[in-house]
Amino acid sequence: MTPPVNQRPRREYRLSNVVELAERIAYYGAALFLLVTMGMIFISAVNSVLEVSEIGLLAAALEILDKVLLIFIFTELLGTINTIVQEREVVAEPFLLIGIIAVVRRILAVTVSIEQSLGTPKFDQLLFELGVLTVLVISLSISLYFTRRLERPRPIGQD
Repeated sequence: MTPPVNQRPRREYRLSNVVELAERIAYYGAALFLLVTMGMIFISAVNSVLEVSEIGLLAAALEILDKVLLIFIFTELLGTINTIVQEREVVAEPFLLIGIIAVVRRILAVTVSIEQSLGTPKFDQLLFELGVLTVLVISLSISLYFTRRLERPRPIGQD
């Protein structure tokens, strides 16, 4: 036996509200874990600053830079979650920025590894990876440029 027609929309509305609430809880939970992780990375960066005499100035600087870039990635993810929750839409720009930051982090790691592997068979692999990462960061930057250009509203009279 099927319920009367006038009860179906009410049930669908309730179900939609439950799904929307679950979605918000999931986003806020993810944001909370991102914040906790950012705090842990920040504390780790402070420890790296304090241990500069033990690990060396260059190693500490690279480690701190890596952690700061990781914090930027998490910050962009938080901003993306905020946009999704408030505006109910997913935009490409934050993901492109996260991709660029992640590639730059990897470029830094590969660059350090290249210095340490001069004259070894691993050197050619790292050099190839550096080339691929360079092409990737250029591609992501071009994509970001066009995404920003397409999303920007045009002034009246310019078509």
